[in-house]
Amino acid sequence: MPTYLTKRGATYYFRRVIPDDLRPAFGGKRELTFSLGTKDRAEASKLCRAAAVQSDKELDAARAMIASPSADGAKLADAAPIDREAYAAAAFAALQRKRDAAFSAGDLPTFDAEARENLELYQAMLDGGDNLGLSLAQVEAMQRANKALLTGDGAAVLAAAATVSRERKQAVAKPDTPMLPELIDKWAAEKQPKARSVDMWRRTCAMFYAVNGEKPVGAITKADVLAFKTRLIAEGKAPATVDSRLNHLRSLFRFAVENDIIATDPAASVKAPPAKRAKEARLPYDADALKAVFGSAIYTKGERPNRGAGEAAYWLPLLALYTGARLGELGQLRPKDIVQEVYQDAEDEDRKAWVIRIVEDEGDGLTLKNASSNRRVPIHQALIDLGFLRYVDAARDKGQARIFPDLKPDRYGSVTGNWTKWFGYHLREVCGVSDKRITFHSFRHSFKHYARACGLDKAVNDAITGHEGGDVADQYGGLEYPLPPLVEGMARYRVPGFALPPPPASLR
Repeated sequence: MPTYLTKRGATYYFRRVIPDDLRPAFGGKRELTFSLGTKDRAEASKLCRAAAVQSDKELDAARAMIASPSADGAKLADAAPIDREAYAAAAFAALQRKRDAAFSAGDLPTFDAEARENLELYQAMLDGGDNLGLSLAQVEAMQRANKALLTGDGAAVLAAAATVSRERKQAVAKPDTPMLPELIDKWAAEKQPKARSVDMWRRTCAMFYAVNGEKPVGAITKADVLAFKTRLIAEGKAPATVDSRLNHLRSLFRFAVENDIIATDPAASVKAPPAKRAKEARLPYDADALKAVFGSAIYTKGERPNRGAGEAAYWLPLLALYTGARLGELGQLRPKDIVQEVYQDAEDEDRKAWVIRIVEDEGDGLTLKNASSNRRVPIHQALIDLGFLRYVDAARDKGQARIFPDLKPDRYGSVTGNWTKWFGYHLREVCGVSDKRITFHSFRHSFKHYARACGLDKAVNDAITGHEGGDVADQYGGLEYPLPPLVEGMARYRVPGFALPPPPASLR
C-alpha cells in the first residue's frame, strides 16, 4: 500500500493522485494534498495512514456520485462537486450498498460500528479538528449520509437532492449572466473604487468559488452564500472579517440588481456573527506595552531598521501617541503642514501655537478618511522637547516634499502600506507585545483613552482626533474649530507613568 507521504522542507504532507475519471467530482483537482502539521516522521506516518483511509472513503463517495443516477435521473457527476445535497445522496447510496454487502456477509454489527465511528469523526471535523483534506461541504454531506443510514432517514436525503437538482435546472434556465470576475469588472468601471478594493473583492470572489464552485451570478443562491459564511466561520475568521467578506458580495449583488442582471440579492438577508465590542477588539497601550515599544533599540541605541524608513521608525509612534492621528495621516505629512498660528486667549491677548495641519490635497496625493478628518492638531510640548520642530526645519531646508521621505508607497500607492507591515513585525517579534488587540492603530485609542483620563472635553477630544459625533453641532469642526480649546486641551494631555525616550542623536 502506498504511503502517500511526502516532505516539503521539514514538514510532512499527505499527497495522493486523484484518478482521472474522478477528477470532475473534485473540481478538476489532480491531487489530494495537505499538510500533516508535523516534522516527526513516526507521527507523520501514523497521520498519513489515517488520511489514506479517509481518502479511500472520499474517493468511494466520488465514484458513487459519478456512477449513480440521482432521484430525477440526472447524473450526479453533472452536479457541482460540492453540492451538499447531491453529495449526501450519492454517499448514502454507496453506504447502502456497503451495508447490504455487510449484511450478506453476516458482518452487519461491524459495519454499523464503523458508521457510528465515522459519524463521530465528521462531528470532530466540524468542531474544528483536522478535516483530512475534505471540504466543509463534503464533511457535512458525509455526516448527513451516515446519520441518515443509522436513523433510517434516507428518504429525506434523496428528496433534498431532487429538490436541489430542480432548483439548479431552473437557475441554469435563466438568461445568461456574467461570472463573478466579469461582474467585478463592470462594478469597478462604474464605481471607480481604489485598486486595493478591487483586489480585495477579487480575493473574496475567488474564496467564494472555492467553496461553491464556479457558477454565473444568476445561478448563485442564498444557500451558496450561507455555505460561504459557514466556511469562513469554520476557518476561525473573526466576525468582522466574515462581515467584510459578505459585504463584498452584497455590494456586487446590489450592483447586479440595480443593473437588471439579477432580480434579487442572494446575500441580502445573510448576516455575520455578532461582532465583538470595540473596546474588546482593540486595546490602548498600557504602561508595559509603552515601555516595550519606546524601550527598544530604536529609542535607546539609535537603530534605524531599513524597513522602518529611517526617522519614521522613531517619530511615527510618538506622533501617534501625542496626536491620536491615523498612521496614513502622519505618513503623508509635508513640512508645510507644520505651521505656527496666532490666536487670542481669554484675555484677548495674542498667543502663538505650533500645529499640524492634517488636510486632504488631491493634487499632492494626500487623502483622508472623511471630511471631518481635515483639522488642526496642536503640537504637544513633549514632541517639541524631543526636537520635532527642528527635525521638520531640517526637512524644509533640504526641500523635502514629505517629512518622512524614506517611506516607500506600496503597490496601491499607500505611503505607509509597507511600513505598517514592518511595525507589526517589530511590535511582536522585537518589542514582544504579543496581544493582537494592540496594534499601531491602538495609539489612536490610547490618545482617546488618556485624553478622557485627563478630563478633556469630548468635543475637544473629537476635534483633535478628527472624530465626528452624532450631534449636528459636531459637524462644525475641522479646520474652523476654535484653536484656544484645542491648545488648552493638548496642554492638559499626559500619559501617566510614561517617560519620554531621548531625542534622536542628530537633534540633541
